[in-house]
Amino acid sequence: MKVFTKKGNIGKIGIVAISTLLFIWFLANVSAAVTIKVWKMGGSPGEVEFWPRVNEKFLKQNPDIKINYSFFYGQIRRQKIIGGFQTKNLADVVVAFGQDIPDFVGLNIIQSLDEINCATVNSWKDRIVPEIWNTCMYQDHLYAFPTYVDMATFLAYNLDALEEAGLKGPPGNWIELKSYAEKLTKPGRPGIALQATLAPVDINIFEGIAYANGGRFLDEKNNKISVNGPGFVDALKLYYDLVKGGYTNKNLTETRFWEGASLFAERKVAMWAGLSWLITPWYWPTPEGLRWEGALFPCQDKPTGKFTPASTIMDPTAALMVTTLSKHPEAALKYVDFWTQPEQLSLWDGSAEVCRVPAYKAAYDSPQLKKVWPEWVKSYKAGNLFKGSLPMPRFIGLTEAENSLGKAIQSAVLLQKDPQSALDAVAKSAQELYDILRM
Repeated sequence: MKVFTKKGNIGKIGIVAISTLLFIWFLANVSAAVTIKVWKMGGSPGEVEFWPRVNEKFLKQNPDIKINYSFFYGQIRRQKIIGGFQTKNLADVVVAFGQDIPDFVGLNIIQSLDEINCATVNSWKDRIVPEIWNTCMYQDHLYAFPTYVDMATFLAYNLDALEEAGLKGPPGNWIELKSYAEKLTKPGRPGIALQATLAPVDINIFEGIAYANGGRFLDEKNNKISVNGPGFVDALKLYYDLVKGGYTNKNLTETRFWEGASLFAERKVAMWAGLSWLITPWYWPTPEGLRWEGALFPCQDKPTGKFTPASTIMDPTAALMVTTLSKHPEAALKYVDFWTQPEQLSLWDGSAEVCRVPAYKAAYDSPQLKKVWPEWVKSYKAGNLFKGSLPMPRFIGLTEAENSLGKAIQSAVLLQKDPQSALDAVAKSAQELYDILRM
């Protein structure tokens, strides 16, 4: 074997030494890579499919960070996250709903993003619609980053069914809605589909109708639960009247929001109350032969609640949060920052996903979004899309309060209780819990 001379060459021992150093360097760099756990809670079928693919791009851009990614059904998010916190088995980043923020802050589950790195957080703000940005603010801190919002409440209506009944355009108020529902009802096809399960989305749909009627779940100025005021009571009476008239689908307490979408898409009902995405998460492109349109759910001509009627209520349902149990908050924030970049935010401009209202300002210049949702773009450009909109109900104790509200809605649609007494019971129990949690 040839042995290198000392003049400018490396001997056999030197080769071994260098190899050893390289191996040590490799081990040091491998061990330096941190792993963050990410829980994605809910999402449309398209979003559920592309999210892990986009994660791969993050990994290539950030070789010092690894991801342990899991997806969970969105409607169990609160139980899953709270349970994970209690057992100290929680992700570093949870992609959850803005409505969850006050409860999660109160339980010390999530930390404010600006306290991890204020400069990074401030760099995001100009990209995002201000009203949507504010849905993630709580106690003057940003606790989540919003990629988009869902808005409530909207009405899908079948154009062929309306024409057959001699009706034109969507109903303009509650009186017309009841009249439409009656005229559109025929054997085997109710006039309108409603949902009254305990799924949070079903409750949000009802809350949107109540807020547009001047109702509020919580009177924040007086720290008083006001769910039993006229705004909510009359909204529940609308449900009650539609059910009692025989104009709705059967089994409202078992039919969840996506099943309501199916009833409408399959032409088994003529109208359907849902969120802003209506049937698009499951039926895009539109099923052949289905002619339909969507509009805001009608309001009363004279809202009966004491608060200013909200045009819509909205919630960011893929909001990225960093948990207090994270051992790597800087790496977790780097993952959040990745999703704030234009390349990722553009996924909701109608090119990869069609069923969400984008948080990204530039999305409203997208030709794809204009093609899919021309009215959204037109309304945004006119300054009206978010005008008069409010965040969905958000206060500490909301999880339990909404569960009680869901049960009250069920008791009314089952014709077991009148709307006022059903909501009086909700107000009493929710107020007691709210007062305890505020102490």
